[in-house]
Amino acid sequence: MLIAYGTYAMPNTPLEEAAPMLKDIGFDGVEICVGPEHVLSMPEEQDATRRHQLRELLVDLRLGIPALMVMGHLLPRDEEQHQRGLEHMRRCVQLARDLGMAEPPIVSMGIGGKSADWESERDRIINTLGDYDKLAAEEGFILAAEAHCGAAVDRSERALHVIHSVSSPRIRLHFDVVHFYLSGEKEAEAVECLLPITEHTHITDARKHEDGSFDLLLLGQGDLDSVAYVKAMDAAGWDDFITLEVSKHVWGQDGYDVEAAARTSYDALTGAFAAAGVERV
Repeated sequence: MLIAYGTYAMPNTPLEEAAPMLKDIGFDGVEICVGPEHVLSMPEEQDATRRHQLRELLVDLRLGIPALMVMGHLLPRDEEQHQRGLEHMRRCVQLARDLGMAEPPIVSMGIGGKSADWESERDRIINTLGDYDKLAAEEGFILAAEAHCGAAVDRSERALHVIHSVSSPRIRLHFDVVHFYLSGEKEAEAVECLLPITEHTHITDARKHEDGSFDLLLLGQGDLDSVAYVKAMDAAGWDDFITLEVSKHVWGQDGYDVEAAARTSYDALTGAFAAAGVERV
C-alpha cells in the first residue's frame, strides 16, 4: 500500500508549495482538493501553463495522484444546481488529466443529504448517481461517491444499496473509515463489507462522547483503531493509496500548523503500518 495526503488540509497552500513539503515528509502521493476555499484550486483558476508546470512538478517529485477531491455534494437542491454540478465535474476531470492522473481519473465527491432523510432521498440519490454515470461514460472517469457520518449515506448497508443499485464500474465508493466508525461500525468489519465497492480511501481520527457528539482529530489523537484498519485493508488485498485527511474541524482552528498536521498524520499512519506488520509498496 501507499500513503497519500489530501490538500483539503492545506486551504491556503498552493500545490506548488504543498507538493514538495509532502514529498519531504515522505508521502507517496497527493490527493488534490478542488474547492472555492482552497487557493488556486478551481479549474477556472488554472491556465494551461500552470497545469503543465504542476504536472511536471508532480512527475519530478514522483508523487502519485490517487484522486481529485471535489468540494460540494452530488445530491442537488434543484435541477439547475444539478446541471451546474455535472458541468463542473466535467471540468474537474479535464483538470485531473492535465495534472497527470493515471487513467481513468478518479474524482471524489460527497453524496450529501441527511441521515434522517434516507428513506425519502434514497431513489433520488440513485438517480443522481445514474446521471453522473452517464457523464463518466462520456468522459472516461470513475466517480468515487463519499459516504459521511450524518449524511444520507452514513453506514455500510446504505452504501452497498446505492452502489449496487447504480451497478456501474464507473460509480464506486469513496470509503472513509472514520464515518462508519462514527456510525457504530467496527473498523475491520467495515473494511470487509465495503472494500469490494471501494475506489478511493480516506482515514482520519475521531473521539466519540457519551452524549453522541464527537470530535474529528488528527490521526493518532482519537479512538479509531488504525492498526486494525490497516491489517484489514492488507488482508482484503488493497494495494493502492490510503489517503490521510484532516477535517475542517482541525484546519479551521486558529493557530493551525499545516506542516505539523501533515507530519503528525504521516507518523501516525506509518506507525500503524509498522504495528500491523504491513510494508509500504
